Amino acid sequence: MGTGWRHLAVAGGLRLAALGLVGAIGAAAIGGGAASLTAARATAGGKPGAGQLSAAQGLVASRAAALARAGARARTLSAALSGLRTQAEALTERYDHEVSLEQQASAAYRAAQARLAAARQSERRAAARLAQLAAAEYEAEGGPDMAAAVFAGITDPRSYLGAIGLQQAMDNQQTDLLAARQADDIVIRLFGQQAAGLLGQRRAAAQAASFLKTSVSAAVSRQAGLVKAADAARSRLSAETAGARAGAAAPAAAGGSGASGASSPVVTRPGSVAAGVLAGGPSGAAPGVFAPDWAPDAGASAAQGNAAADWALTQLGKPYQWGAAGPGSYDCSGLALQAWARAGVRLLHWTGFQWVSGPHVPLAGLRRGDLVFYAFNIADPATVHHVGIYIGHGLMVDAPFTGSFVRIDSIYAFPGLIGATRPAA
Repeated sequence: MGTGWRHLAVAGGLRLAALGLVGAIGAAAIGGGAASLTAARATAGGKPGAGQLSAAQGLVASRAAALARAGARARTLSAALSGLRTQAEALTERYDHEVSLEQQASAAYRAAQARLAAARQSERRAAARLAQLAAAEYEAEGGPDMAAAVFAGITDPRSYLGAIGLQQAMDNQQTDLLAARQADDIVIRLFGQQAAGLLGQRRAAAQAASFLKTSVSAAVSRQAGLVKAADAARSRLSAETAGARAGAAAPAAAGGSGASGASSPVVTRPGSVAAGVLAGGPSGAAPGVFAPDWAPDAGASAAQGNAAADWALTQLGKPYQWGAAGPGSYDCSGLALQAWARAGVRLLHWTGFQWVSGPHVPLAGLRRGDLVFYAFNIADPATVHHVGIYIGHGLMVDAPFTGSFVRIDSIYAFPGLIGATRPAA
């Protein structure tokens, strides 16, 4: 990997450490809040009466405020977890990219090995032929001369000149064989060095990505634990607040109404869809990825799309796993790869390659099997980090993040919908 990739890994690690510290402080604060409320419950024990109205209302307000604070902390931790999951998925796709390049390098290495074998065989043939020519030249004692020709009975000048021509041809052939053998030696060295260097580089990159994958996965697991603890504390506070309100109901009926600390739930709706998405997505690709100029009708058939979508539905419930492409677990691009393989279309295991695997199609023209993509920046295809398989009615099958399973989501379930691709047959 380059310096920029290592910088991304270091910066991501610092952000993860900061989020873990914030989560730990939040969890401790939740515990303190629960302890204080338990003490308040003990103080407020006993049958409420008309004279306790003010104290009851104060307890309800205190617990409602604590519940609101706990809810805010839980939402903050959940947002941090969502960000971590998105970051982890983006790193998963970077990992898939490195592994895909390593696989291509391995294939190139095998091809280079085959060329090496052919070059060595050619070198052996040239050496054998050189030996034959050397033996023939030795037997001829350096070639024909006039005395030898007369002694051999060659009295016709034309025959003598023909013998000299044969010797010249043998000399020329020897020169050509020597040049070919030297060329074979050069080819052998170059092929061996290039193939071994490329394979070693890709293996190192994949190993580094795998290390980063492990670190981010651990951070996601820790953050998920903090979110679970925060949700439990919020549920406990909610029950205590409901109990306080029930206890204050009798005196409130006699002396006035109690305070209400409830807050309206937050409802998230999909925002407006960018014009580029409606048109199928922006043109272009990740750096170093060739983006063919696909004809609009170059995509696979509807029958192939149905085959991909139908197969994806059979994988529901299988766990998400970094870099996996089945059969027991998947990441997002691994699921897309296998789904379209069932339709007879070969895709590479990375969203960056899959984004340019066929023509882009507008959202209004989506068909079952089309691939729907998500990016950090919907104007930049280089930031694509997630893909789902469209199954109709605004829904897709996808493997979203660590800790989840292959499932059905709305195509608007995640931010950054950048566009859709219909893989080319």
